[in-house]
Amino acid sequence: MTRKQQECTASTMWPPSRSMRGTGRSFSKDFYEKFTRKKGSATSEYTGNVVDYFIDGVKSKQKEYNAAIERVCGLPLDKLKTLLVLSYFTDTMKTEEKRKILFELAGEFTDADILAANKDLQGLSEFLKMPGASGKFYTIDQWKKIAAEERKKLQKDLELLPTRIDEVQKSIPGTLPDENGLRSELTQLEAKKDALEEEKRSLSTKDGQKDALRAAIAGLNTELESKRAEHIRIGAEANAETNANIDRLTKELRELDDGIYRDDKLLEQTRDRIADMEAKRQALMNEYAATLQESWDAGQEICPTCGQNLPPEKVQELRAEFNQKKSDTLASINRRGQTECSQTMIDTAKKEEAAIAETLEQTRTMRIDVYQRLQNLKTAVITHPPFETTEEYSELTRRIDELRAKAAQGENAASEAETAILSKINDTKNAIANVTMEIAKAKHAVESQKRMDKLSEELKTTAENMERLEYGIHLCEEFTRTKAKLVTESINKHFGRVRFILFRDQINGGLKEVCEPTGMNRDGEWVEYRSLNYAEKINSQLDIVNTLNRHYGTNLPVIMDQGESVTAPMEIEEQFIRLIVSAPDTEEFRIRAREKGAA
Repeated sequence: MTRKQQECTASTMWPPSRSMRGTGRSFSKDFYEKFTRKKGSATSEYTGNVVDYFIDGVKSKQKEYNAAIERVCGLPLDKLKTLLVLSYFTDTMKTEEKRKILFELAGEFTDADILAANKDLQGLSEFLKMPGASGKFYTIDQWKKIAAEERKKLQKDLELLPTRIDEVQKSIPGTLPDENGLRSELTQLEAKKDALEEEKRSLSTKDGQKDALRAAIAGLNTELESKRAEHIRIGAEANAETNANIDRLTKELRELDDGIYRDDKLLEQTRDRIADMEAKRQALMNEYAATLQESWDAGQEICPTCGQNLPPEKVQELRAEFNQKKSDTLASINRRGQTECSQTMIDTAKKEEAAIAETLEQTRTMRIDVYQRLQNLKTAVITHPPFETTEEYSELTRRIDELRAKAAQGENAASEAETAILSKINDTKNAIANVTMEIAKAKHAVESQKRMDKLSEELKTTAENMERLEYGIHLCEEFTRTKAKLVTESINKHFGRVRFILFRDQINGGLKEVCEPTGMNRDGEWVEYRSLNYAEKINSQLDIVNTLNRHYGTNLPVIMDQGESVTAPMEIEEQFIRLIVSAPDTEEFRIRAREKGAA
């Protein structure tokens, strides 16, 4: 059986908790392998490991053992590692756990504190008000979730509304029909139909038949003159439709030319804007690289008047100013790049350029087609023959002559008259149907126009709502940045040699949550923890442990292994135990105590 014992003793030399001063406790754990000999077997077999726990030499349960250590140290076991293991916080702990501890140091920042720190956020409270709830507000995170969903809906509406408006607009004729005029015409046609039907009923008498015959002749004469007038009108307007089409195509061609000119200018402006953004982005990248390469000038550590070295505290102050100025310059360059010439903005502009170029090419193709159709129409000529040469004239005059001959002979022409009246009744019914249809079209056109006006107003309102929502999201992002700055400054006040970076700017303008400790290198520059030398890393760790001890109200001893690697560790408030390997210690373990501040 093998046994390994681990023992730790708390004494008055180590008062982990202020409530335990003047007492001594002993804690130990026995870890050993367990071997069991089964019945009938000559040898023992390994059956697992066993850990025994002892408090002041008394065997205890693990739960009691852990609880006693927590009482002595004044902290839960999960927090003890951050104080007893020097590198645990910087090298082992997860980012989320580190941020949680640091935010405990920062304290609480109310929304009022953040709004007071940035006057540009005064309008944010209007966005956070809960609708229908007096004096109640959403949190920033709650409203951002609501805004994200609302933006999706508004973006979808902004994409669909123009299509719906275009569909409705296509169903509206260029000139809206006069519904009142059509209804007046319908009333006249109904009255005409009633009169014709009454005339048809009068044919049952002999006098009525004579009257009908005379009326039929008069009607045919009227129809003949009407057809003559219509023929003359058509002749006069033989090219009216062609001319109307020519006017329409001429207007369309002019509009296409205007569109080509406008898109051509817009394409040129877009390309200029892309070139300007690319040049500005390259300049900012060069400026960023040049600023990043700037380093502390050691010559500034010498007084220009007397030529002597400046005091260390003055040098440190100048270096801090240099580093802060460099950091502010880099942050400013980064912000300018995000707002003026980010890669996303350039890519978006290039997509706009491609879309404009495609539209321009389509417009030019359409212009060629319209121009060719216009030339074809201009070559078309219509020659209208005289009315007397038409079949309509011949047919009407033939029927009039037949009726006159029958009237002179006194023949019964009731059937001929009835046929003529029935023809007029049918013509009137067809005219009534056509006018009724035109009235229906007019009503539909009016309703469509109202629908289009409503959709246009909805599009305008949606665009305004989107603009206001985007402004609210911008205020939320500024709120988050202000809070991040306040929290970071509050946390860093607790440390002497360490500064924490808790947020990083993203290319898309957002913030990424991080937890990167930084320290000052030999040149007086703040660099990331992993770039520090070993001694600076140890001092950063000591600064963190020292601060956490103050925060938790403990003064647990700090143990540093490989103490010979750091010649000047920083002074801390707690008992400091350095494990140093040196030649005289090869045979035995030596302990040397040193008072705080002693050489």
